[in-house]
Amino acid sequence: MAIPNSSDILQAVIGATPDAIFVKDLDGRYVLVNDAAAKFVGRRSQDVVGKNDLELYPEETARRFMKDDQEVLASGTALSFEGVATSSAGTQAYLVTKGVYRDNDGNILGIYGISHDIMELRTAQDSLEQTRAALFRVQKMEAVGQLTGGIAHDFNNILMVILGNLELLKLRMPDDDPQAIELIDETLRATRHGQDLTGDLLAFSRRRQLNPEPVGINALVDNIVRLLVRTLGATIRVTTATSRDAGVALVDPAALEAAILNVALNARDAMPEGGTLTIRTSKVEISDVPRSDDDLSIGSYAMLALQDTGTGMPPDVVARAFEPFFTTKTGGGGSGLGLSMVYGFAKQSGGTVTIASEPGRGTTVIIFLPLTKTEPRVAAVPALPVTPNIVMRTILLVEDEAAVRTTVRRQLETLGHKVQVAASAADALTILKSADQPEVLLTDVVLGTGMNGIDLADAARVFLPGLPVIFMSGFTSVPEAQQRIRETGAPLPSKPSTISQMERALNAVLEKDGGA
Repeated sequence: MAIPNSSDILQAVIGATPDAIFVKDLDGRYVLVNDAAAKFVGRRSQDVVGKNDLELYPEETARRFMKDDQEVLASGTALSFEGVATSSAGTQAYLVTKGVYRDNDGNILGIYGISHDIMELRTAQDSLEQTRAALFRVQKMEAVGQLTGGIAHDFNNILMVILGNLELLKLRMPDDDPQAIELIDETLRATRHGQDLTGDLLAFSRRRQLNPEPVGINALVDNIVRLLVRTLGATIRVTTATSRDAGVALVDPAALEAAILNVALNARDAMPEGGTLTIRTSKVEISDVPRSDDDLSIGSYAMLALQDTGTGMPPDVVARAFEPFFTTKTGGGGSGLGLSMVYGFAKQSGGTVTIASEPGRGTTVIIFLPLTKTEPRVAAVPALPVTPNIVMRTILLVEDEAAVRTTVRRQLETLGHKVQVAASAADALTILKSADQPEVLLTDVVLGTGMNGIDLADAARVFLPGLPVIFMSGFTSVPEAQQRIRETGAPLPSKPSTISQMERALNAVLEKDGGA
């Protein structure tokens, strides 16, 4: 068996290696290339030898290669370069090591190079960076959501005291003091504005009470377009492009309408000279496993896209568009909670929302909502209102905040009821087991210590079956808690609650219990 010489072995190795290997002379002409190097320029090896970079590559790529060669020749040592090269065969991300080769006297004769294709590595790195960025964004939004939810909860308790006592004060004011009544009314209006702001914060933090039901997406769009035409003004043209397969989503219809209105108002502000707002609907199937909480789970979704022809936004603004209190409007023109509310609503509904925009090319906001096979409910004909004959009842009020507890007690006493108070679930259970048992349980959902209000209601009904229950809350932090409240059918007046809201809640449970 003949033993191949070292030159043959070297030639075989150079030809077989998947990395591009090449040698150039001092004039930059190729004197040796392997098959991998020739393949990248879409030629045979023999067709590359004798040519320079300008004859093989687009000028930008060729000039970069020539500049790197000069740097290697000047240093006389091996150097590495990374970049993206384009040739007639395509585009390739590369990592190349170039060095000089010399004769026996040490004189430089030319340049050699070994280039490795790192396109897959770059793609993987880009994917990893995108995943990291998405994870950071989700973590940031979650952290901000926790913060805003807590602030909204505490602020709602403060507003409960302000709103409740202002109403009670107004009831006690003499009718012959209109100026005092006007001052109270003005303060009440400001308090309700604060209530709206906390509502938006709770929506962003996914802690607002939602009442999802099957909703036909196209029908809802048809209804809200009439409102948008009146609200956005004559300079904004509203068009629709709905798809028959948009389907039925499981969503709170009032919250969805509010989300659409918020996006539409942002679109109007982005089109000061007028323009077009187009609302599109369709069905989307998600089959990829989610990589982060921002991604949709596998399943079927209704897609609702709102596209405007406005000024658009640069990437740095798009990246922060859903953050609470972030706004580009000057002079107090916006609270910065509109898109935050949309984000929280979509996430709490089991979907998501995305935004795409470029300066001068408009903005598209896309809301994804989970589809259901349940048909939309047929709207019932409202019955004539009946004022129940409510008599004085004994109500157990459970609230851990002393100032809120006092305010709600006064509201209930103003309505003519006897009120027992408890600062915790443990205190409430003691009263419930006593001889003087209450006829109605009114409890906050989130109690400071011990069991929460929902567990308290379950415990109370063990030994007082059929006990009417009313929940109240500044927010419900866990989706499971919201579902449990819905399953009880109990009213849930949100803090801050007015006297009339309390009265309606009591009427609802007492009428169900048989009235007087």
